[in-house]
Parts: sequence; C-alpha cells; structure tokens
Amino acid sequence: MKKLISSLLLASALVAAGSTASAADLERTRTLVWTDSTSTFNARYGDGTTGLTFLENFNFSVDGSSSVSSAVVSIALDGLSRLGIDSFTLSGNGQSYTGTSLLNGDTQTFSLRTNGLTAGLYTLTVAGTILGSGGGSFAGNISVAPVPEASTTAMMLGGLALVGFAAYRRRRPGSKSESQVQVNQLMPA
Repeated sequence: MKKLISSLLLASALVAAGSTASAADLERTRTLVWTDSTSTFNARYGDGTTGLTFLENFNFSVDGSSSVSSAVVSIALDGLSRLGIDSFTLSGNGQSYTGTSLLNGDTQTFSLRTNGLTAGLYTLTVAGTILGSGGGSFAGNISVAPVPEASTTAMMLGGLALVGFAAYRRRRPGSKSESQVQVNQLMPA
C-alpha cells in the first residue's frame, strides 16, 4: 500500500512539474531538415496573437564530436509585425548553451557558437513574446561541423613534421643543391 501511495505521489509531482515547465502560450517542436551540414528554421505568428508568449523547439542529432554555429533574426515592421525574443538556447546531452544578443530593438539578432558537442540529440530553442498587432516572425540558420579526432590531428602533425624534415635534409649546409651543380657544370675548372 505504501508503495502504491508513493508511486501516485511521484506521478502527480511529475505531472505538476511538466505542466509548469511548459508556461508558453504557443509551443511547437519540429525536427530540422538538413542540406549538407546546414539547416534553416523559422516561425510566423498571425493576427490575434499579440501578447502571447512562444517557445519554438528545433530538434536535431549529432553523430560525433561537433561544433555548432547558429543565428536567429527578427525584424519589426512598425507595430504591425514585431517579436520580443527573450532567449536563444541550445541544450542536450546534459549540455546547455545560451545565445548572445547582438542587436536589440526593431532588428533583433542572436548568435550562438560552441565546440565540443558530443553525439546525441539536441534542441535549439527560441522563446519570447509576440508584440505586433499582426503577429511577428523570425528566421535562423544553423551549421554543424565535425571536430577532428585527436588521432587525426596527430597524424596530420606527424605528416607535416615528416615533410619539414625532408625539406631540411635537402637544404642542409654541405650538400649541393641542384642549382649549385648546374653552376659548377657551366664554369671551367
């Protein structure tokens, strides 16, 4: 009986936590579609949405160690189309990154860059409030690039060292270069 009661209490606590965590009036979750290593994302809100809060989630996965570069822009058109973006974040695999606001006002721009994402599922989130009488919109871009593994970097550095050593041996003092041999052949002894 005690086990049943504690299970019910735990389940009700989780339901209550889930309902308070999602406080946005408008919330959507979509999966990004990729072209090579780049994807675009956007959202648009129409008439009757003024004053509502929004939370747009864009999901994607990373296969291995990667770096991410992303930006989001919202441009206000007088009072007709206007958003107030509050946050631009990337989270997943126990990691969380916050975007930096570059411009504020009629043109809002946020940028987010990070290295060292591990393989797994991530969510890019844009949150804010709809301020325009006719709604508002935003658009963004994200690029994901693999970070070379340490063994790949070590092999590249080893190859450069080998090329450098070969060049050093060809030009070390006391050895005749090709141009010196040609000069000696042209001059009488």
